[in-house]
Amino acid sequence: MAAGGKRLSVHLADQDDKILVMALNHQTREQDAAGAVPAGVAVLRTVDACGAHTDHDGHAWWALLDARPAPKKRLA
Repeated sequence: MAAGGKRLSVHLADQDDKILVMALNHQTREQDAAGAVPAGVAVLRTVDACGAHTDHDGHAWWALLDARPAPKKRLA
C-alpha cells in the first residue's frame, strides 16, 4: 500500500448480493493520507463503488462488489 504501513488487515462482508472488501493500513500518522483507490480496482466490471478514507484506525481503501452471477452469453 502506498502509505507504507507494515500492518495491513483485509476485512470482508457480504449482504444482498454485494461484497464489501476493505484493506486497512494501520498507520495513524497525521501527515499520511489514504490516497486514491488504485485505478485498476476502480475500473473492474464488478465494482459498484469504491473509495478511501483516513481515521483514527489508519487508512482504508474499500470496494463494494456486485456478487450476482453475470448473465450467460447467448450463442447465435
